Amino acid sequence: MEGGIPPLVELLEFTDTKVQRAAAGALRTLAFKNDENKNQIVECNALPTLILMLRSEDSAIHYEAVGVIGNLVHSSPNIKKEVLAAGALQPVIGLLSSCCSESQREAALLLGQFAATDSDCKVHIVQRGAVRPLIEMLQSPDVQLREMSAFALGRLAQ
Repeated sequence: MEGGIPPLVELLEFTDTKVQRAAAGALRTLAFKNDENKNQIVECNALPTLILMLRSEDSAIHYEAVGVIGNLVHSSPNIKKEVLAAGALQPVIGLLSSCCSESQREAALLLGQFAATDSDCKVHIVQRGAVRPLIEMLQSPDVQLREMSAFALGRLAQ
């Protein structure tokens, strides 16, 4: 998809939420295990908008945004640092209390990825209140949600 990333990043700020969701969904797919696409998404200045989307009232919007960010940081330590520097940590922790279990799952997975970076990040995750909702998620009837919360807590404990 030559040249498709810049217009998709621009569409993240479109007024119609269906368009935002579709653009984020496309970026999520493009960022999956593709370092060149990941770098281009970050270079197109998508992070501030994606982080704003994490705070959306629309669960489909924050689900797609957390998914894009998760794919961006996967196996990319430099992008992980950029995402944290851009202020993603608190809104991701906020998603642990979302009514959308898919967003909760993605947020727990992402916190587990953040925790793998360094002990400073683990301390920030704990200080900003992630442990209680992660423990509460261990009681969920959703098996995948329990798995992701256990993963995040395990990474925090390492």
